[in-house]
Amino acid sequence: MPNLPNDILIVLSIFSPLFSNPSYTNFLLLFSGHVLCKGRRTITEILKIHGLKNIKNYSKFHDFFRVAKWSPLNGARILLLKLITLVPGDIFITIDSTIERRKGPKIKGLGIQRDPVRSTKSRKAFAPGLHWLVCAVHVQFPWCKRSWALPFLTVKMPPKHPLSTSKNQADLNKKKKHKTMTEWTCQIVMLLHRWIGPSRKITIVADSAFATYKLANTCRDFGITLLSRMRLDARLFRFPTQNKKGRKRLVGSRLPTFKEMSKDPFLRWETVNVAWYNNSETQIETLTGTCLWYGYGIRPVPIKWVLTRKSIEDNEPVAMFCTDVDGEPRGMIEAFVGRWKIEVTFAEARRHLGMETQRQWSDNSIERITPCLLASFSVINLVASECLKSPGEEITIQTTSWYRKKNATFSDILAYTRRKILRKKYFFGFGKNDEMGKRELEEIIELLMAA
Repeated sequence: MPNLPNDILIVLSIFSPLFSNPSYTNFLLLFSGHVLCKGRRTITEILKIHGLKNIKNYSKFHDFFRVAKWSPLNGARILLLKLITLVPGDIFITIDSTIERRKGPKIKGLGIQRDPVRSTKSRKAFAPGLHWLVCAVHVQFPWCKRSWALPFLTVKMPPKHPLSTSKNQADLNKKKKHKTMTEWTCQIVMLLHRWIGPSRKITIVADSAFATYKLANTCRDFGITLLSRMRLDARLFRFPTQNKKGRKRLVGSRLPTFKEMSKDPFLRWETVNVAWYNNSETQIETLTGTCLWYGYGIRPVPIKWVLTRKSIEDNEPVAMFCTDVDGEPRGMIEAFVGRWKIEVTFAEARRHLGMETQRQWSDNSIERITPCLLASFSVINLVASECLKSPGEEITIQTTSWYRKKNATFSDILAYTRRKILRKKYFFGFGKNDEMGKRELEEIIELLMAA
């Protein structure tokens, strides 16, 4: 078993029910090696970090992802229940999709996906890759003024049709019905209700791709609030007034669209100050109301809507809705702005955790490694939070002459965790009087831990 600090073992021990004793030992070694790595996150690179480049039975570490019997879904539940203990009030969960750029005819679930990074409004860029649906809970840590989006569940969404060049037998022989992103998200809503229960208020924040009647009704059925962006031509209706005779009406009269409202000179807009991107504050104009969102053949959804614009000259107002009709407009806007934090998490995972550098080909490994990489973002923050409970512990903010910052970023948290692992590993054999050796070793550790 690797020699890890007790604070790290306390956090990682919550996952011990998932594994057998040998698998748990491999899990500890792989996690510590993953944290210490600075390049590609392959099994062989992790073994080199631990000085195991000449090990004979290296295949057992590949087997940890390929054939070992443990459930990523149960791991996601354990991680979520641990994360929400750090959230004192309502739980905000952001759901978004991301592309893992990969190539290879044997990779299961590979498809041609729209690349959101390289695409623009006028030109769409596409890339071969895996489409992942990621759920992240918002947690406020003491080392940063803003909350962070911590992933706990990552689900792969296979394409409707495999690539023509695919040689993966599971893709070629696929008999299951294709599930859309909305259907995957509805299943996640049911999981959240089962895992957390009705005792905590849960709000799901998502972009316009998740603004569907089916998802909104599913959230209402399970007592979960959905907050999302809305089309400007959405079908809005007043609440019905019931007649004494005849069939019960579903909706009342049709309301103007958001686009028509934004051009109506007689509507009175309210000016509010809201928390904006980059921890700043901005002033925007808002128009709000409650209504029914309805499409033919679909159960009407009661919503609270907010239409926002920067000024009267703004030609592109933004509409958002919430299935909680008692929602506060300012809180809705600030929560939707906070959705952007998951994009920061994706960028940090690619920059510091080696996402898209894996080279596994096994179907099980593909299903497991990327969710583990994203979950490690949350686990590393949990480790830092646990370590800071000890007296005298503090996170050093890494600065340079060309990059100054006031708050800690994920690179600082990662460097802090590396330092804890390296000090435990290399200071273990030093006595109290080896001051010179400790000083020199401390300098080496400072270089190794920098993220």
